[in-house]
Amino acid sequence: MSTFERLITWSVMTLLVLLCAAMFVHSSNNAMAWSMEKAPALGPASEITLQAEDGSMSDLKMVDGRLSWGDEPQQSTQSVAYVHIGALLPVLMSQEERAEERNALRERLTEEAQELIDQLDTIKSNMEDMTPGEEDHQAQLQMGQAIAQQLQAFQQQAMAEEDAKTAEQLEQCYRELVTAVNVVADRKKIDTVFRFIPTDDEFTKGDSSAAMLQIRLRTFLRYPDRDDITEDIAEELNITLE
Repeated sequence: MSTFERLITWSVMTLLVLLCAAMFVHSSNNAMAWSMEKAPALGPASEITLQAEDGSMSDLKMVDGRLSWGDEPQQSTQSVAYVHIGALLPVLMSQEERAEERNALRERLTEEAQELIDQLDTIKSNMEDMTPGEEDHQAQLQMGQAIAQQLQAFQQQAMAEEDAKTAEQLEQCYRELVTAVNVVADRKKIDTVFRFIPTDDEFTKGDSSAAMLQIRLRTFLRYPDRDDITEDIAEELNITLE
């Protein structure tokens, strides 16, 4: 083969290589551009039949605004959210009206207890001028013991009354909270709302039993912040969180 023929041969081969490379790059670019395009939308369709690996079929459709794959109510998607009620209840309990109720009860109980204390002070003062063992001294002593027992019983009763008032107000706050949750959930189309404690909240100081209880009360270990509707509930209740 002459030098001229070899030159022609190598030139043709080089041209073919360049053409193949150009076609490959062009095809790759087209494939990449196609893959980056939005996939074609399906529908509208009333339902889609999906086949599982075992060959079973399921019909996917919309029922009451939710994706459903069966006839049972549980066989559908559910929208969930959660609320930190520990941040809301103290604010509700500290509202002026409830605080005044508790203070009024405490003042009344304190006044009633003070009456018994004053009686004891009077008896003590009277006994200072008496001789131990005398009939009057013994009578005052017995009267003082009876009033002291009455005071002790009253103090227990007062604690029970204050505790009952707190329990009553806590239930009121809980009912208000549930009402607000229902309003917000209906507005946002949320099916289920859980109570939760943020994992970042510090533990209250206590023993190991208290620490374990706080762990058990923290329902979620990981959760998306977007599903926390605590602020929405606070707004519905017209309260401000710290």
